[in-house]
Amino acid sequence: MKKLILLSVIAISFGLFTYSTVFGQKVEVEKKLKEYGIPHGFFEDNLKDENANHSFKIKCTTITSEETKVEEGTYDPTLADGERWKLISVNGNVPTNKQNKQFHKAHNSSEDSGAGEPADDDWEILEDNDSELIIGFQYREENLPHKYKFLAKCKGKVFINKAEKRLKKVEFYNTGPLKVKIFNVDKLEMVVNYQFEDSTQTYLIKKEDILMDARILGQTIEVKEISEFSDYKKVR
Repeated sequence: MKKLILLSVIAISFGLFTYSTVFGQKVEVEKKLKEYGIPHGFFEDNLKDENANHSFKIKCTTITSEETKVEEGTYDPTLADGERWKLISVNGNVPTNKQNKQFHKAHNSSEDSGAGEPADDDWEILEDNDSELIIGFQYREENLPHKYKFLAKCKGKVFINKAEKRLKKVEFYNTGPLKVKIFNVDKLEMVVNYQFEDSTQTYLIKKEDILMDARILGQTIEVKEISEFSDYKKVR
């Protein structure tokens, strides 16, 4: 009986220690983010189209060994869900019906699936030196919007410049095979660079780079996707 009681006490103590460690780390991360002016809910809201309050232009360049495709489009959050993203041109030409359908499927999916909330037990301060704060996190799959579901199989790193008190970039790398758009991907590296708009005190995506080892028809090829964002205008 004494042995059973002792084991129970150890189990309870370990559980309390784990709970304290998990949530203590999250609390510490939240304190750091607040200290450097990163808005509460930034990681939850930043992936949701309906939370955007700026229109913008986007130029997406997809590069493989076989071809380079340049898509130019626009985004307007004041339009109805399913109509916000519009494809303007592909390699300088008017897009075909097929290209329009592919773009629509990739971008205009309903965003009702969630806001991209990171898991409580995967916040971590990875590095805190004189110049930089690096925070680790991972999204829960059930809360991710459709087009970002693949991020549930990726670890994220947040880089904050301490001197400027500014979020500079977020990096992702996969922890297992995943699917991105039409690609089955074995390896992925993704870097999102931000710019800060002083007038609205808002972080806006400046550039998004994705490098993938993708499998197509049984062969592995390198795919680069470079998305550049410009002409931001506050519309609501």
